[in-house]
Amino acid sequence: MATAAKKKAVSQQKLVSEIQITGNKNIETDTIKGNIITQVGSAYSQDSVREDILKLFQMGYFYNIEVDKKSKGDGWLLTYKVTEKPPITEIFFDGNSDVSEDDLREAIGLKTYTILSQGKIQSAIDKMLKVYEEKGFFLAKIKFELKFTDQKQETYALHFLIEENDKVMVKKIRIVGSKNIGEATLKGRLQTQEGGFFSFLGSSGSFKQENLERDAQIILHSYYSEGYVNAKVDPALIYVTPDKKSIYITFHVEEGLQYDVGQIDFSGDILFPEEELREAIQSDDRKVFSVLVMQNDISSLQAKYGDLGYAFANIIPRTQIIEEERKVNITFDFDKGEKVYFGKFTVVGNDKTRDKVVRRELKITEGELYNETRKRESLANIKRLGYFDEVNFKTSTPANQPTILDIEIQVKEKNTGSIQVGAGYSSYQGFVLNGQINQANLFGYGQKLGLNVNYSDKEKTVSLNFTEPYLNDSKWSLGFEIYVQDEERTDFEQEKTGAAIRIGHPITDYLSGFLRYRLDDTDLKLDDENGDPDLFPVDTVNGITSSVTATLEYDKRDDRLTPTDGAYASASYEYAGLGGDKYFSKTNLNFRYYHKVFWELVWRNNIAYRFLDSINGKDLPFSELFLLGGAYNMRGFRNFSVGRKKYSVAKGEDRPFGGEKAFYYNLEFEFPLIPEASIRGVVFYDIGNAQDEIDFNDLRSNYGFGFRWLTPFGPLRFEWGFPVDRNEDLGEAPYNFEFSIGSPF
Repeated sequence: MATAAKKKAVSQQKLVSEIQITGNKNIETDTIKGNIITQVGSAYSQDSVREDILKLFQMGYFYNIEVDKKSKGDGWLLTYKVTEKPPITEIFFDGNSDVSEDDLREAIGLKTYTILSQGKIQSAIDKMLKVYEEKGFFLAKIKFELKFTDQKQETYALHFLIEENDKVMVKKIRIVGSKNIGEATLKGRLQTQEGGFFSFLGSSGSFKQENLERDAQIILHSYYSEGYVNAKVDPALIYVTPDKKSIYITFHVEEGLQYDVGQIDFSGDILFPEEELREAIQSDDRKVFSVLVMQNDISSLQAKYGDLGYAFANIIPRTQIIEEERKVNITFDFDKGEKVYFGKFTVVGNDKTRDKVVRRELKITEGELYNETRKRESLANIKRLGYFDEVNFKTSTPANQPTILDIEIQVKEKNTGSIQVGAGYSSYQGFVLNGQINQANLFGYGQKLGLNVNYSDKEKTVSLNFTEPYLNDSKWSLGFEIYVQDEERTDFEQEKTGAAIRIGHPITDYLSGFLRYRLDDTDLKLDDENGDPDLFPVDTVNGITSSVTATLEYDKRDDRLTPTDGAYASASYEYAGLGGDKYFSKTNLNFRYYHKVFWELVWRNNIAYRFLDSINGKDLPFSELFLLGGAYNMRGFRNFSVGRKKYSVAKGEDRPFGGEKAFYYNLEFEFPLIPEASIRGVVFYDIGNAQDEIDFNDLRSNYGFGFRWLTPFGPLRFEWGFPVDRNEDLGEAPYNFEFSIGSPF
């Protein structure tokens, strides 16, 4: 008996000499072996085999598994016999009407002729529910059925049974307990928004469960940024109406007391004088404590250290709350780390745009000492190109090189070409037809090419323009323009055909200089009914204009098309008289300033001053004199109606003639109106005049409102202006409507 037990023990110690898998048709043998514990060379264990069977069932691909054990030589041959579930050859969606089948198929990512586990099917259902949730169908339900597609029961069809239910709209959001920060202010910052009339255009009013936690954190962070360091926000309470069409959300807030900034100190690796560090931060012991300001301070301090090469400088704000004084002391603790050098730069995602177009905007060089400011400016330069929807710098350190920082410049191309045909209406021009073909990144080289056609009762224009921003990979730019214009005013019609060429070169990072030469021919004819030859002598206008213009341009806007921050300034001087028929000089001064006040409210300013001078006592061509009015300066008045008037003997009345000087100022506040549709609202005030001498006590003004729709073709503007102190004797209308394309300034 002892001998038998001994033999049994020896047999149990035999090793597994071979493992075979049988019955699998679609699942790879290596995949199955990779999911079992038992391996060739390991001691045989019945417990391990049981665990193998359990793990294989958990894969979800089999409905039967058996394991045979046979002696083979000095070990065991284990055969895992699996019976696969039938593959799914068809996928159907039943019950979906508000979400397309294409969207659902894209979301689930399942492929036919594969074996699908229960887990993968459930994951697909979760993905579809997320699609429904994003579209506001919070109460959607999805089940599935598997049906055999043949009599042999060898293949399945997967049916998703969808019960969409009605779309759920966020009807009301309440923030209970908010006293010192307005409820409307807090609600405007939340990701969840109440539904409204325009909810069908976007996601406002849609309910997403995951956004509620973020919204609670947004409310809490808002209080922390206003000095309420002990504020608390409870999880949101949700009420669904009995008809399951509306949701009411309530947040409960405990504000607590407001705290000021106490003492500010610096510790650790101090590389700058304390005064310089204090100048770099916004936190001040005379102000309310703000977590947001403190976070911005950390970024500012990190940038200072980063400019010295310390890319990984760690700055920890250590705060101490002094309850009895209601103050928060802050100590910025510095750990500078090691100096870092730029490594390799790579550009990814630029399917069309050439690498060099991106690289030439960089202000950093491979191998040089790290500089945070120049890195940020490089990122801003690439964004300002306008060729990409997204631009990001992904940094990484190569293995065993902790002081080297590689940068992967990740870009997402956007469509830089457009073909546009549009129609509009303005009080002055009547119906307007517009056609444009523009390419801002021609062949991926960053060149600009545009063809513009405008047709209205008052103006007909065709122009072709081209710009090479980096001529032969140098910093010189070169551009040309060819144009034909037919402009009809009340007193005359003016036809102009010409061309211009321009060269430019940057002087500093944001300052550039340009020279432009234009040559055009003007043919002006007086209106048979309204034209007065004594008032409008055509011999001063008709003929060749040959001029050169020198321009200095400063541009530090965050976006050239739709700026929200920064400044722009230009000064130009045009000299006409280089062999042509007209002699004059024209000076233009322009300054624009943009600032995001708070939320998404943008304060926009534009001021312009222009003046003409005669050359060698020659008469000034009246067509070059300044008149204001219209979409680009005085929006409450019709085009060419604001400015110096002269008495027409033929008509027996004052007619708009124009002044040698012009001044105007535009003030705007622009804000989101329907963010989901890229529609913004605007209120504005304009003031200015055009006279031979500007009297700042005799300026005309107007106010108004409008909206702007940012389309792939450019901003569409719809604006209503109302003149202040309207002069009915001059035929000024009570309001002026303008439709135009492009940014006002």
